[in-house]
Amino acid sequence: MLSDADARGLLEIAAATFRTDVLPHVAPEARFKALMVANALEIAQRELKGLDAAGHSVLGALALLYGEDADDGLAGDELRHRVEALEHRLCIEIAAGDFDHDGQEVLMDSLEAIVRARLGITNPKALG
Repeated sequence: MLSDADARGLLEIAAATFRTDVLPHVAPEARFKALMVANALEIAQRELKGLDAAGHSVLGALALLYGEDADDGLAGDELRHRVEALEHRLCIEIAAGDFDHDGQEVLMDSLEAIVRARLGITNPKALG
């Protein structure tokens, strides 16, 4: 089984090779699809590199919203599961209208931080 470092290295090589050696030879009618593949490889590469940092940003925003400890010691799957659980809770509470009156300002700050953390991986250019 490959370690994360191996996976990151392989994605880096695949993305660079695809962009420099394959993409220039793609027929014009297939270029859009080829660019989508290149973009997907680069998103996966950024995600592997920045997953824990983005996870901690999201966890920090949710911890602020719920008045909980952000637990800087979490990493990998533990961090992902904690973030997913809090995001699930947040979705349920938004759907139930729990933030319709009180806490909207903190909710909006938290949602902005979550979006910024995710954009840092999926589309860093959108952050400016």
